[in-house]
Amino acid sequence: MSPLSVGIVHPAFQNLKKAGRFLHLIAAVLIITNALTYLRQPDASKIFFWCQVIVAADIFILVFAGREMLSESPRFNLFFRLAEAIAFVTVGILLLMKGEWVTGSIQLIIAAGYFYLFHCERKSFYAERIAIQHLGVVLPGFPSDKLVYWIHIRKFHADYHGVQIETDRDEKFTFNFKQNLQPEELEEIHEFCRHYLK
Repeated sequence: MSPLSVGIVHPAFQNLKKAGRFLHLIAAVLIITNALTYLRQPDASKIFFWCQVIVAADIFILVFAGREMLSESPRFNLFFRLAEAIAFVTVGILLLMKGEWVTGSIQLIIAAGYFYLFHCERKSFYAERIAIQHLGVVLPGFPSDKLVYWIHIRKFHADYHGVQIETDRDEKFTFNFKQNLQPEELEEIHEFCRHYLK
């Protein structure tokens, strides 16, 4: 029996994808607020101000005009999430260099949050799959995947459309497949179950 990996629709990943536009909007508002606040300082750099305005404008355009682009091409989402994180890091470092410790630290915390969102969205782009192998079943999740060993699986039911798993720790996992399984894939899953669930 070879390990089998099947694409699933993971609720947490789907929620993150749905929240993407709102998170971009928040980032754009914060970046434009930073730019306007920064401009009021006496030694403000016009170049840095306009860089922030351009980044914020790009994000606003993406949120309002590129709605379909975000859902159809997740790589755009990743690119803009990374740009947002870098913008917050830049602002945070500049504020810390000017001795504004609290505001600079807040910017770096926001940047860390956006880098984490970038990591999660990147992971959902590549890892929205369930892997059935000899040790157990690998379930995708945040911040890392979870291996559920066969000895802890109480019930495992798979059909052409999805899978339900119950563990001896009273955990329940239900996932729909991205596309229906082929008969040979379903038989392979049942073979794992016959072998490991006695």
